[in-house]
Amino acid sequence: MNSSTPKRTYFLRSTDRAAAQAFPTPKKPSSTATDKNVRISLRKRNTPTEGGRGQKRQRTQQSHGPPFKSPECINPPKKTVIEEQRVIVSLPARMSLEMETPFGNFGKLPTDVVIQILTRTPYNLLGRMSMTSTSWNRTVVSYMKTGSFRLRWITDIENSQDSFNNVTPGSDSLYFAMGALIKFITANDKWSTRLHCLRTFLALSYEVGAPIAGLGKMINAFAIRPDEEVMMDQIDDIVDMVFSVVGSLKDELNSVLVRPDVERQLENRDNLHVWFYEIELRRRTLALFLNNGTTDPALGLNKYFLSSLMKIFKDLRGAMPTALFYLLFSPTIFHENEEVIDFHRLSQISVLDMEDTVELKQFTRAIYALLRCKQLDNSVPWSKNTVFNLMEEITTYPNPWSMNTFVSLHVLEPELVPIGVVARMNRNHEDEAGDMICTMKMLLHRWNMDVQGVMENAIEAIKAALRPIQRRTLFDRCWDWHQRNIDDLRVRFGPYSDIRAEIESQIEVMPVLMKLL
Repeated sequence: MNSSTPKRTYFLRSTDRAAAQAFPTPKKPSSTATDKNVRISLRKRNTPTEGGRGQKRQRTQQSHGPPFKSPECINPPKKTVIEEQRVIVSLPARMSLEMETPFGNFGKLPTDVVIQILTRTPYNLLGRMSMTSTSWNRTVVSYMKTGSFRLRWITDIENSQDSFNNVTPGSDSLYFAMGALIKFITANDKWSTRLHCLRTFLALSYEVGAPIAGLGKMINAFAIRPDEEVMMDQIDDIVDMVFSVVGSLKDELNSVLVRPDVERQLENRDNLHVWFYEIELRRRTLALFLNNGTTDPALGLNKYFLSSLMKIFKDLRGAMPTALFYLLFSPTIFHENEEVIDFHRLSQISVLDMEDTVELKQFTRAIYALLRCKQLDNSVPWSKNTVFNLMEEITTYPNPWSMNTFVSLHVLEPELVPIGVVARMNRNHEDEAGDMICTMKMLLHRWNMDVQGVMENAIEAIKAALRPIQRRTLFDRCWDWHQRNIDDLRVRFGPYSDIRAEIESQIEVMPVLMKLL
């Protein structure tokens, strides 16, 4: 008997069924038959159905949900139109640092062609090109040292439409672009080299008749940077350099400090030329140093240049340059259709409404600018005590201001309130400090402002700077002034006068004053 393993024939495809039929499945062999020629077929996976017993069973799904369909991106539809074979250009590999050319694609051009390109490139783009590589920086610097560039700059100044009163605002100005170019090409040089380069082009521009406002834009573009990167020593160097270029300006500003006040009285028409001269001097100074596109002296670089100007003349005269402050920020009036500075205006008015404070805003912002400089750079001399002395001199020139106007100067910048109040408390002027707070809450009430919201931070700063006994004294003086104001209203208007505003303002400020106790 043959004991070898029988061979099995697998017919897995329908195409092999014909072959399977050629070898019908034999019956089960008997035990006496030989196993050598026995053929055993694979069990067919047929399931009986209503359609017929020979129909193949559907495949069982291996996952839950509908059957998986391949994304279209894997099996895209066949195109009926045969396209021509496209040539795929491979991207060039990045060259190593050793193989990069200093001038990029311009390195393939002749030198004279590159110079021709530079002569037709705007100033702002020249500055950007100089920042791309050291080679471009050297090329642009060499071009700026040539006579052709000097002639180009002079021609642009002469053909420029900018004038003293009509200068294109923003960075599109010719002079702003030139200042930015000087800043970029000297970015990696020493400060003395950078300052010398700026002085060279400022002197050239001033000699050929460039407007003062244009020079101011060059200075602003050269010095502009974030507050945390500003260095006051460099600002002082720029101001000194400008005074050396515009030689007469420093002497003219110094003469303002020593001019007698009688020459500024508008009743005296013999000094009419002085009024016109000083308004023109103000315009030149503001256009040269505080020319960052806004008249706000506390915004951007304006505060640093103002601080440097005040510091220079403070050291020069040994006293606070109050007249310079008035020259730059005092209100103006029109006299015979000409704008002139009114040095006595603020000492003659009493602020009542919010509209009356317009003439004070420049003064307030300028004082706040000095205080802000001290917060950003501790080297400047504008401590709180110095700012207090400056405010005292300003508010007593030529005569003491009214209390409403004096307090309004503080209210417009609440950070100035603690300086004035604390200094008076430390100098044993408690009565005047209480009068300031009572006047302040009355003004805020008249202006329909949030009395408690405006005064809360100021009172907190005052509380932190005073001793407990001083805080109690200040609270008592504030209450005494409230009672005094009530009595004054009754005397002036009779016992039936309307004192509602005084009472309402006191009610509003009392929760804040209680924090002093």
